[in-house]
Amino acid sequence: MQNANPAPIGVIAFGTAAFVVGSLFAGFFGELNPGNMLASGIMCLVAGVLLLAVTCMMVVKNSLADSSVFSMWGATIFGFFSFVWSSLGMILILWKDGVTGPLAFLLLFACVFSIGYMIYSYILKLWSFAILFLAVAVGTFSGFGGLFLAWDNNPVTGWVIIIWAVIALYIMFKEQLRAVLPTK
Repeated sequence: MQNANPAPIGVIAFGTAAFVVGSLFAGFFGELNPGNMLASGIMCLVAGVLLLAVTCMMVVKNSLADSSVFSMWGATIFGFFSFVWSSLGMILILWKDGVTGPLAFLLLFACVFSIGYMIYSYILKLWSFAILFLAVAVGTFSGFGGLFLAWDNNPVTGWVIIIWAVIALYIMFKEQLRAVLPTK
């Protein structure tokens, strides 16, 4: 019996958290206040937990593809973003002035990681993931610049992060359709 592909669950968890956080930065919820930070932080934590579960399923069940190497590629990505979303969730929930420096460098590290996986996805000819990682690199670098270098770009960063959600939605549906549509 073939295991189900957990990747669509991970991609939509990533995308949903991206939509909420992007909306927060774009100003859709109004001014940043403790309630908005708490709601966004909880969404990030939930996404982090789901991404951790997907990571475990990929490592244990080898369910992304026939190749264990390919499953490890996916597990590494989902595991890393589990860490990022969980960390961001805790930072937003416990927000205090003065944490912008550590948050900025978390974003910079996510940018570097995303550039590496953008190149890796390009080499594997996984175009939608390459585009997603390019958008993540741009968004995280923009967030880093806004927090650490005092660029005035929160709405731009927010919209770029919302683009992550749209790309994630596309990837999720593509993965699901690939599993159910007949092959030629």
